[in-house]
Amino acid sequence: MRKYISFSGLLLLTIFLLTISSCKKNDLPAVSAIPPKITLTNDVIITTLGSEFFMEADLADDAGIKSFTLRYDDWYLYNTVSLNDLGNPKTYHVKYKFKMPDTAANKIHSINLTATNIGNATQSNQFKILLDADFPKMYLIESKDPAKLTGVLFGAPMGINKTSSYNFNAVYYAAAVNSKIWFIPSRSTIKPFMYGVDPQNNLKLSGDYAKALPIILPNIGYYTIAFNTLNLTYSVTPMPAPDPAGAYPQTALVGRGFFDYPNMSWQNALPNIILLDKDPINPYLFTKTVKVGTPPGSTYTTTQFIITTNNGWTNFWRFDNATSPNYTVFGGGANTDIPITTTPVTYKVTFDSYTNQCKFESQ
Repeated sequence: MRKYISFSGLLLLTIFLLTISSCKKNDLPAVSAIPPKITLTNDVIITTLGSEFFMEADLADDAGIKSFTLRYDDWYLYNTVSLNDLGNPKTYHVKYKFKMPDTAANKIHSINLTATNIGNATQSNQFKILLDADFPKMYLIESKDPAKLTGVLFGAPMGINKTSSYNFNAVYYAAAVNSKIWFIPSRSTIKPFMYGVDPQNNLKLSGDYAKALPIILPNIGYYTIAFNTLNLTYSVTPMPAPDPAGAYPQTALVGRGFFDYPNMSWQNALPNIILLDKDPINPYLFTKTVKVGTPPGSTYTTTQFIITTNNGWTNFWRFDNATSPNYTVFGGGANTDIPITTTPVTYKVTFDSYTNQCKFESQ
């Protein structure tokens, strides 16, 4: 017996099948219009120059992932990885190896990761790459002139305190309005790292010696400057003016090795001491121009001295290091013992009795 399908039944079946097909086709554009999700596994990466590192992230998209792109123009990185051969998976784990360039600047490097689904909807996120810049010592400089780093007996550039990993704190007297300062990890060069204001974000530092702008101290006076060489944050805080009554009336160099003082040999009285000149604005600051060298008639080959208040031996400053001082030590420390010759060198002495900083800069 033959079986017949009625026209009305066939029509209902056709409408049902078309409805299902239409729903499937309409669902796909709706899903693929939603951007993929990116979850960074290691959004902050700390590494060193020339070292390889991995950038990892999890991608997810209900329609399917077409590709992902990593881009950072500063390092000439621009790579798109297609996932078509993997069947446009709905989830994918990115593990991308890269080498930090040997010439990378000490700043925050932002590598952009963009995921694209099969509907060309995109989502982006960034890996932050930081140079492991945990220097054991930092120095404050007032000029980018390389000669200022070498034409000194000691004390310049000025050594500053390290308070914890990556964190440093400087106390500095600005002797003029709009004084300019930078920070460097080497006593003898500003390359490759010199810290100053980032020209693209003045709330952050840049460690790139070619781009770092000076930190400007607007007024005369003492400042505390704190900064972090890892996240490149910094702060500048004016300090209250110290009480003038606490300053010593006089300070003097006592010892030997000053060319124009041939009879000077550890006496602590005039005329065989060198009185320093008190600054007219800051009573804690003293300066003097002297010639350092073995005087005629003497045979010793090192200069040995301390700083006193010209008040017997009651109050005095020695130094933290005899041959390469960074700062003075009130009531303690060591006498200098720095090599000299019979050819004198002229230096400007600057002694800050408030911060215990002392420097001899060639003139």
